[in-house]
Order: sequence, then structure tokens, then C-alpha cells
Amino acid sequence: MAETESQLKWIKLACLYESSHDMLRIHFIDELCQKLIENIKMIGYSPSQIFPFIDIDDESYGESRVLHTLDHKFSISIMTNGRICGQIGIYSKDIDVISVFENENKIFLQSIADDLGLWLERNRLLDRKTVLLDSANVIESAFNEHAIMAITDNLGKISYVNERFCTVSGYSFDELIGQDHRIVNSDYHSKDFFLDLWSAITKGEVWKGEIKNRAKNGTFYWVAMTIVPFLDDVGLPYQFVAILNEVTGYKLLEQRMEKQVAELARSNDELEQFAYVVTHDLQEPLRAINSFVQLLNKYCHTQLDQRANNLISHAVAGTHRMQQLIDDLLTYAQVDASQEFVKIDCEQLLKEVEADLLVTISECNAIITHDQLPVVRGIRFQFIQLISNLINNALKFRRAHEPKIHIGVKEKSDEWIFLVSDNGIGIEKQYRERIFRVFQQLHSRKDYAGTGIGLAICKKVVEHHGGRIWVNSKLNAGSSFYFTIPKIK
Repeated sequence: MAETESQLKWIKLACLYESSHDMLRIHFIDELCQKLIENIKMIGYSPSQIFPFIDIDDESYGESRVLHTLDHKFSISIMTNGRICGQIGIYSKDIDVISVFENENKIFLQSIADDLGLWLERNRLLDRKTVLLDSANVIESAFNEHAIMAITDNLGKISYVNERFCTVSGYSFDELIGQDHRIVNSDYHSKDFFLDLWSAITKGEVWKGEIKNRAKNGTFYWVAMTIVPFLDDVGLPYQFVAILNEVTGYKLLEQRMEKQVAELARSNDELEQFAYVVTHDLQEPLRAINSFVQLLNKYCHTQLDQRANNLISHAVAGTHRMQQLIDDLLTYAQVDASQEFVKIDCEQLLKEVEADLLVTISECNAIITHDQLPVVRGIRFQFIQLISNLINNALKFRRAHEPKIHIGVKEKSDEWIFLVSDNGIGIEKQYRERIFRVFQQLHSRKDYAGTGIGLAICKKVVEHHGGRIWVNSKLNAGSSFYFTIPKIK
């Protein structure tokens, strides 16, 4: 009996060894549980006496076709991270077999249950690590397609760079590790620039800015950089993570745009000077022509026939139109001239415009109403032109009955929307964009006088103030001109 008992202990020890060995080499739960069940069957019972089983979460392993017919059971809980996740044990027909197994093999079964719990913990941890690693690889892969990344220690020595850093700089990973960022220094920035950068990040502050670097082959590239310090328990940086985006294309585009803007400003100045000089120089000979024609009319009126006098009248009218055209062109050219923006009380400004147009308003018995108008910021004389031109248009293009003009306003979060509406002749839909162009008249001068520049001036004034202008109209029912002006900030 002593020899039999000793032999049984060796069998159990061999079974535990095999189980431990299986847990080291097997990575799949199904395969492992089947091996453990086979090992438990080896401990000295006949195959018909005990039926091992393992339950883990919602999965069961064992001879399921037999287990549900057996009455007696002994099991040990399997623990992972302090919670029960399953059980391992045996079923049997004989209660005595269960009692013997419980008394003599409890420690043996407990050892397998403990080892299995550790195996489950380790595998789940490995699974999570694998998932995290896969996610990290995906993120890094996506990151490499767009951003540059570098990690340095608290002295600024590079400890890690991603693939894109190597691609953009032209240096290999091994060439960069252990270096600092002076390896890509372009000498474009001053020493004070980098001293301010270093001062900020060593204080634990995040630094953001643009830096011009030099690649290994000597070419230059720009990066938009964010440096994030990582702090230890006492608040001192132990490493810095730099996230960079290459913006060389944007910087080159920005430089070209700056040159174009400067060139456009110069060109505009020249055009304004040209327009001023041309219009100023044109006015003198035009006045002379007008004076001579009027003198001719004065001294030769009785000596000339009706046809000649009519031609003289046409010449005088033509010079007047030319004078008005030159004045309007000069006004249009000067809209973009540099002027200081001031606060404008639109209520007071409207009173001044109505006073200037009093004669015309009285002649056609026009009725002008308005909402409570706000204070805006802009160039005062241009606002007078804007309101005056819109009201003049409404008075000019009226129908037979008395004109009714309303100046309204609506407040938005960041702008005012003004409205000048009338009950005039209206505008056909296909002409609503055309009317804001220079020299665009929809009617002959016989019907309606003008140069065709008034609404073009309105458009230019509104856009110069950062707004937009448009019209809604219905033929023979009236027009509503809308324009926006940004609010005072």
C-alpha cells in the first residue's frame, strides 16, 4: 500500500508538471483545457469513475454528452484578478469516489485551478497588449503619413524620431538618436529665438511656433511645431515631445502672396494717382471747351439758325455729362484710399443726406421713413455717398405716383443688415448683378440721366467696409437694396 501511495504521488506530480508545461507552450484556451482534462484523468482512477470538466465564463470543456447524466460533483473555483471566472472539477456516479477525490486530491486540483487562473490573467493581459500595440501601430502609421514627431530628454538630446522626421530631414534614425535639434538648424532664426523657446519649455510651458530647418542635403524646409514638456513629481521636465507639421508649401505660398499683395498695393496706389491726375487734367480743357461753347452761344445766338443753336446746346449738355462722369470716376477711384474709420451715427447721417436732397425730395413729394438706425464704424463721407446714391436711385427711377422710400436695419450677431426699399419701376431679374458694374445703365439718358457709376460706388464702399450688397426687385413694384456692415468690435 505504501508503494502504491508513493506511486500515486509521483503520478500527481507528473500530472502537475505536464499541466505547467502545457500552460507555458499552449496559447489557446480550448487546447489547454482539453490537455488539463486529459492530465486529471491520469491520477489513478478508471475512465468510468471520474469525468473532469472546466467551466470558464460562458464556455464549458469536458464530455458534455455524459456530464448532464451524472449526479455527484466536486469543483474548485478559478480566480482571475480577485474574481471567480469559472471552476474546475469532476463529475461521478459514485458519491464515495467524490468524497475520496475531495479528501485526497483537493490540493492537487487547487494547484491546477491556481495555475489556470494565472494563465488566464497573463493571456488576457497579452491580448490587451496586443490590441494596444496594434492600435499604436495603426496610429503611428497614420501619424507617419502626416506629422513629424521627436522625443528628447531634459537636456534636449533626441531619444526617438518617427519615420516622417527621417524622410523630411534626410537623416537616418541612427544619425539622429543622441543628437539635439541643432543638427537641422538652418541659422535662419536668432539665438534669442531659441533662448526664448528653451526658457518656455524648461518652465513646463507648451511652446508653439514656426521654424525653418535645414535638411541633410542642404535644402530648407519649414515646420509648424508644438513642444510639450512632460513633468516629474516635483514639476521639472524629464522629456519633451515635439509634434511638427511640414508647412514649406504654405510658407512659400504665403511669401508669394505677400509679394503679390505688396505689388497690388503699389499698383493700386499708382492707379489712384493716375486716375486723380487724369481726371484733374481732363477737367481744365473740359471747362475751357464748355466756356467757349457758352460764349459762342452768347455772342452768336442771334446770328445762327435753330439747328446751329441746337448743336451748341447738345455740346454744352455733353460737357456737363463729361464733367459729372469725371467727378464720379474720381470718387470711384478714391474709395479704397486709406482713411481712418470713425464712429458714424447713421440717424444723424441720414438727416444730412435728406437735407442735401431736400429740393429733389420736395419736387417729387417723396415720403422717406426709417427704423431706429445704429452707430457703425466707417469712413463718413463714403457712407454719405452710399446712402445718398441709394436714395437718389429710388427718387430717379420712380413711377407716376409719389415715391415711398424706407431705410430699415436688422441686427445680427456680428453685423448690421441695412435695407433701402422703394416703390419704383423695379429691375428685371437678369440685370440684378449687372447694375453694380461701372458704366452699366439699363435705360437711355433721354429717360434717366446719370453716368452708370452710382451703384458701382455703393458696391465698392460696402466691400471696402467689409460688407456685401445685393438687391431684390420686382418689375413695376419696387426694389430693395440690402447691404451689410460689420459691427464695431
